[in-house]
This record gives sequence, C-alpha cells and structure tokens, in this order.
Amino acid sequence: MARLVRTGTKRTLKAARALREICEAYRIDLPELRVRQGRITLGTCRLADAVRLARLLGASSPGPDTPDASAVQVLLAQAFSAATGGGAVDVPVRQDAPDAVELGAIDARTARRLIGALRF
Repeated sequence: MARLVRTGTKRTLKAARALREICEAYRIDLPELRVRQGRITLGTCRLADAVRLARLLGASSPGPDTPDASAVQVLLAQAFSAATGGGAVDVPVRQDAPDAVELGAIDARTARRLIGALRF
C-alpha cells in the first residue's frame, strides 16, 4: 500500500515539475503551482500569462489588446479542454485582482496531457 501511494505521489510531483519547467520556458508565471492532496494546483495567473497559455493551447486571440478577465476565463477553459482531450480546469475570475484569474487544480493524468500539448 505504501508503495502505491509513493508511486502515485512521485508521478504527480514529476508532472508538476515538468509543467513548471515548461511554463517557465514559455515565460508563463505560475508562482503558486504546487502539489496539494494528490492534485496539482496551478494558482493565480495574470491575464497576459493566461492569454499566452490559451494561445499555446490553440486558442485564437481574445480580441482587444487588453481583454477582460471573463473573456480570458472562457477562452482558457475552452482551449484547455480541447488540448487535454476533455480535461477541465476551473478558471474563476479573482474579484480582488481584476487583472488575474485563479486556475484550479488538475490531476496528474490531465497534467501529463497538458504537458504533451505544450511540448508540441
């Protein structure tokens, strides 16, 4: 039993590390990316970084030069789902920071699909 837990945790940590490295390479700032309770929490993301992530995942431009948070929220959620084969991430708009969105948590399997989408 302990081996199963250790293996699962190791895979999740490895996926989180790879995701962090890829995001850093693309200059997407996710300072709160960490593993919590077996899931990878992506955390707060500035709108510019969220738009960049959505574009890397195949989304079209959100429109104006400075899109609002709700447009970015929809754009990123759709692009994420399409790129990960149906995986979902919550993208609520932060009320205290209108220039940021809060990215939810994903499991290791969805993270590996996201990594694969970002690599190609």
